[in-house]
Amino acid sequence: MKSNIMYYYNFNEIGIDKRDDSYYFRDKGRLYSFEKVIFPARSEKLLLYLYQIGYQKGFKIIFNIYDKIFTNINNEWYILVLYTEEKVNLSLDILNPIFLPSNIFSYQNDSWDYLWMRKIDYYEYQISHFTNNYPLVKESFNYYIGMAENAISYVRYNLSSEQLESMKLCLCHNRITAKKYVDPLNLIVDYYPRDIAEYLKFLFFSNNYRNYSFRNLFQSLHFSREDYILLYARLLFPSYYFDAYDDILNKKCSENRLKKIILLKDDYQQFLFNIYKLISTYFSIPEINWLKKEML
Repeated sequence: MKSNIMYYYNFNEIGIDKRDDSYYFRDKGRLYSFEKVIFPARSEKLLLYLYQIGYQKGFKIIFNIYDKIFTNINNEWYILVLYTEEKVNLSLDILNPIFLPSNIFSYQNDSWDYLWMRKIDYYEYQISHFTNNYPLVKESFNYYIGMAENAISYVRYNLSSEQLESMKLCLCHNRITAKKYVDPLNLIVDYYPRDIAEYLKFLFFSNNYRNYSFRNLFQSLHFSREDYILLYARLLFPSYYFDAYDDILNKKCSENRLKKIILLKDDYQQFLFNIYKLISTYFSIPEINWLKKEML
């Protein structure tokens, strides 16, 4: 891989450090990563658009010697990223979304409820073959599948396809962490409530939510009722659990990763209820009956 990177990007001698599907190296003191891409055709349009508008939030996309974003090596696709010295303030940046022009981008993915339904159908099939090998997964699985089904129903019964089609699309992040926020391959096209929901999950699981002013956040958002329904559905869907589940079954981590998630189950329920009560001061949205608890 080293010789390929040097050839396609005109580097002299470099030393690379492989981590999973990424190759890191430095040149003239600057940090680069050569990242494996799963679906280049889906990403290219967005990355080209970001390049054209000069979007640089902690990274810069580097073109290869053929003026292409993606480089094919042994029938696999890669992208080269230069990490800039710019520091991105996540709490401020999340409040400044980049809405995408409707004449260039449309929502081509399946709806959230359909994607979530496919995911849990797959997990339910998969768990029957692996349950005995993973006791913590076996113990916790049904609870988080139940949360996912709540999220599916919340979208399906409270938002019409016409309402979703009228909502603006935004530059979003597949997941939000301090590290992934500046990863260009973490960027996707979706609805703005997705980013806010993933940010709130990040605050909760990094234990940075207790003194956070959620009221100030919501006042800054100017969300509609439909936005808040999407936001709350996304908070209900336990992506954090399924991410851990995937990594465990793919041998990327041990089951111990689930311990913190399971221990925080009741706290997250209270968190969800508190968020619901705050949203209710702006709009009336459907309540989740099993979350009825007193405010802390």
